[in-house]
Order: sequence, then structure tokens, then C-alpha cells
Amino acid sequence: MANKNFLKEKSTGCSHYKRRALFVTPCCNKFYKCRYCHDENENHHFDRKTLNELICTECDTRQKVQEKCEYCGTQFGKYTCLNCNLFDDTDKKQYHCEDCGICRIGGRQNFFHCAVCNMCLPIQLQIGGHRCVENISRSNCPVCLGAIHTSRIPCHIPDCGHLLHKMCFDQLLASGHYVCPTCQTSIIDMSKMWEYLDAQALLIPIPKNLEDHVINIFCNDCHEQSKAQFHFVGLKCQGCGGYNTTQDVKRRQSWISEDGCTSA
Repeated sequence: MANKNFLKEKSTGCSHYKRRALFVTPCCNKFYKCRYCHDENENHHFDRKTLNELICTECDTRQKVQEKCEYCGTQFGKYTCLNCNLFDDTDKKQYHCEDCGICRIGGRQNFFHCAVCNMCLPIQLQIGGHRCVENISRSNCPVCLGAIHTSRIPCHIPDCGHLLHKMCFDQLLASGHYVCPTCQTSIIDMSKMWEYLDAQALLIPIPKNLEDHVINIFCNDCHEQSKAQFHFVGLKCQGCGGYNTTQDVKRRQSWISEDGCTSA
């Protein structure tokens, strides 16, 4: 039995979940309000799917994992998923995706599961189309290296299809980085910047000894190879007109591909 006063103090859950149960974590045989509370206080990870016991915070009864307390009948969470051992009183429009293997938030009707990306994506992307990247959500965020598939942090999906946490995306933009860390494709519309660089190129003369200097380039945005006249401002792609280019030193024409919906 757990301490009664401790249970009453914790009866509505924690900052992560509102619920009426405590987990008995099998990895260390301690009582925690959720897996995140455990991981914040221990030096090891708790997999909630290994949970086999919990404690009702209303009557202090320790029991097997189930939807309601076997002694007082308290429902541990208005939303309950026994596949994920998830209990939550807060309505987040949770649903369990069998293909993802975890619970998602945001409403089943608002998402579809892409078999190639192997993750739930906003329904708008099914209608408007998206770039599939195989098993993309199983990769880690290229900025913070945190998990994407099981993360409670919303993710951002740029046009290239590589995933990163929304807050990491915002941090990239705030620090002046406008390309995908995985494939170097522009992650926002850069057309205004290209117009500005075109104007700057007209203002800056090229030294006569460099006027005929032509460089083979590869465009990270349209993925085309072309030739560009050397300029201090940048190497302009002849295909899309952008400046997100690199000198082509026998670079592959097929660009790198690798990591929706937020998990509950």
C-alpha cells in the first residue's frame, strides 16, 4: 500500500496527465504519476507498456492494470487505452492508431496513416499530397536528436518531408538557419530573399579577371545541376533561380531522404 496522504495529494494526476491512478514502475518498484514524471526523477527510462500494476488514488488499492478500480469502481481516466497503458481525464481528442502502435491526439478524423511514412499525418496532406519518406517518424529530430514518433512535442513537416520538432523549427528560423538540417532544402519560402540577392548582384561588379569564371553547381532546392557565373553574392541556380546551391564536386543527383502528428 502507498502512503494515503501522498495519494490524495496526487489524486488528479500531474502536469502531463490528469488521472486517478499511480503507476507502480516495474523497473524500480516506485510510485509515479506517469512515465514522464518517472524519467524526470530517475536515471533510467520507463516503458509504459511494461506496466502491470497501478494504485487507485481514491481508495489506495494496488491492483493489475485495468480501466476501473476493482474495489471502488473509480475510472482511472475518461480516456483509457490498455494497449498503451494510457489514462487521461483531459480531452485531447485522443485515439489509438494500430499502425503507429501508439495513441495520438488531435482527433482520428483529422489524420490519416501513411503506410510509406509509417505515421499519422494531417488529413490536408492526403488531399493536397505530400512527399513520402519511408519510416520518417522513426528517425530522431535532426536538431535536438529527440524521438519524433513517441514525442508529445508537436512536429513540423517542411516540403522536403523530413520531420523536426516545431519548437526546433522555430529555433532554426530565429537563429537564421533556413534549410533542412537533413537534406539542406529550404524550409520556408525564400523567393523574397532571392529577389533581394538578385538586386544586390546587380550593384556589385565582378572583377574582370573573374567575369568568365563559370562554376558547376548543385541546387539543394530543385536538385538540378547547372552552371553559374561566379559572383560574390552567391551562385544562382539556372533552374529555379535560387541561391541555395553548392559547388558540385561529383555530388549525387539523388538527394538524401530520411524523420505529424503528436503522440499522447
